[in-house]
Amino acid sequence: MIGRKRRANVGTYVDPPLAPLAPTERIVDEGALIYVASARMALTNHIIVAALGEHADYEPEVLRDAARAELQRLAADNDETANRLSGAGATEFLSDMDEDLARQKREDQRRRPQVHRLIADALRNIARSDIDVEMLVAQAQTNAVDAMFRAIQARLTTTSSAEAADADYDTVRAQRIDDFMQLDLLRALPDSAGAPR
Repeated sequence: MIGRKRRANVGTYVDPPLAPLAPTERIVDEGALIYVASARMALTNHIIVAALGEHADYEPEVLRDAARAELQRLAADNDETANRLSGAGATEFLSDMDEDLARQKREDQRRRPQVHRLIADALRNIARSDIDVEMLVAQAQTNAVDAMFRAIQARLTTTSSAEAADADYDTVRAQRIDDFMQLDLLRALPDSAGAPR
């Protein structure tokens, strides 16, 4: 056959084996870490707005209360999600879906409310721990200071860039100063100034 390339024999596709579901403890730990990061971000924003927008003084107790409130809010959201999932009922999966995959999805769906309840409990435990809250506030404060520093640095860099854009300013300025020094001021004065010519 002229002009046709032979196709390579790549074999027959075989589905990869199903990866086992992650253990509930691992999912809860990772979920709690994600929610704590979210609380830290909210607290960082609170610090920045208080410092720059409201010119408020740094008050550690206010920040600790804000951190606890945010963690409690996230725990309540997880409780609400768990209740919603518990009442939702089972989802029907496609009839042509592999039976092992469908079984795994049903198991995941069954334990999802429990995972959210455990995450909520973990967040409430963190909110009750003075050490964890203090660490969260310290991390948020560090993040806020870094963010403000980067913003100031970016603004200063932009200003210096604008000055550097007019690179020949120094050359022109030097020429103007030189021209001024060469100027005979006495000859430049009008006769009415009373200066001798």
